[in-house]
Amino acid sequence: MIGSVRRRGNMLEIFDERGRFLGRISLGSQDVLLGWTGDTVIVGRGRLVYHYDARGRLKGTRPR
Repeated sequence: MIGSVRRRGNMLEIFDERGRFLGRISLGSQDVLLGWTGDTVIVGRGRLVYHYDARGRLKGTRPR
């Protein structure tokens, strides 16, 4: 379960509710963290929204 997501430079680091590291997502300079739920991290890239799991693996995309 995702507890927090922190941006560190060009990376998003994903942590569980106890602060343990789960995974990371590489970001471009224009990418934006839109939010997260218990099992998904949501990133905006241009006209698309990307959904990642807690380990940083892509689950899918949709238009913004």
